[in-house]
Amino acid sequence: MMESLGFTETPSVSYSAPPVVARSAPSHLVSANGTTARTVEEIWNTTELEADSMADWKPIDVERKLNKKVRLPLIAIWIVIVGVIGTGGVWLWQNSDRSAGTAIAEVQEAGQTLSSTLDPLIAAVDSIDPANGPIPDTILPAATNTDTASRALFSAAAELTGTQATSRSVATDAATQALDATKSLTNMGAYVGAVTPILTAPTLITEPELIGLQTAVSDFGTWRAQFGMVLSNLPEGVLPEVTVELNAIRGDLEAIQGAYVDGLRVDDRIAALDAVRTLEGRLASAWSLLLTGTESAKTAIVEQVESAREALRSLTG
Repeated sequence: MMESLGFTETPSVSYSAPPVVARSAPSHLVSANGTTARTVEEIWNTTELEADSMADWKPIDVERKLNKKVRLPLIAIWIVIVGVIGTGGVWLWQNSDRSAGTAIAEVQEAGQTLSSTLDPLIAAVDSIDPANGPIPDTILPAATNTDTASRALFSAAAELTGTQATSRSVATDAATQALDATKSLTNMGAYVGAVTPILTAPTLITEPELIGLQTAVSDFGTWRAQFGMVLSNLPEGVLPEVTVELNAIRGDLEAIQGAYVDGLRVDDRIAALDAVRTLEGRLASAWSLLLTGTESAKTAIVEQVESAREALRSLTG
């Protein structure tokens, strides 16, 4: 594996051949005997002696060779790494920009959908009138459509990036205003629909000769129980001034019922009639509060809707 990366198991070293050294015969070997001396001298001079094998050893510049072998692959690897990082960065930037554009387009589309539900919602608000009888059937579908569109806008706004904080804030505000309007509308519709019937005074007979005491007690008691049950189930925070008056009436019903029954018991038609008129007057007072309270509530809901519409205009253009 080391060889594949440009390394070798042993250092790269080059050796040069040892030079042949010619040496002269030592003088002590040359004797007076000329023949012997010449022979020894010839042998000595013709013998090739090798110099010390390490004397002329010089290592080749291993570092220079390793640098040549190692640096080029490393440079190539770094070029690849930098290229990958650069390409990835460009892709992430382009993808982020594309995602941001898609998110804002989805928010604008959701805003347009919500905007299309606001006119039917206002029409539903205007249709509420206690004097016109039952609550119109258009209220629930209109409120449901706006509620659904508002929640869709919330979800789309949540996908916006930090650089789109202004658009997210505007979208959230529009959705909040619209949701509050639908909640106010449905609560008011439920309140008015529940209260209107009990504000109509019961038909009570005031001629003692035409009704028995037991029947009179039962008739008044049935209406009184229904009145109390409705009050116990009213949505909280809706038309509070009306609720206060209704609770005050409930607190006085026992005394009013007693006066009515006592008048019948003693054959006092006037006393029984006075009790009934007292009840009718209290209910009429609550009815007036209901009418004015409903109009005020409708105005507040329309203002919420218009606030949502204004925010949507700045969002969708």
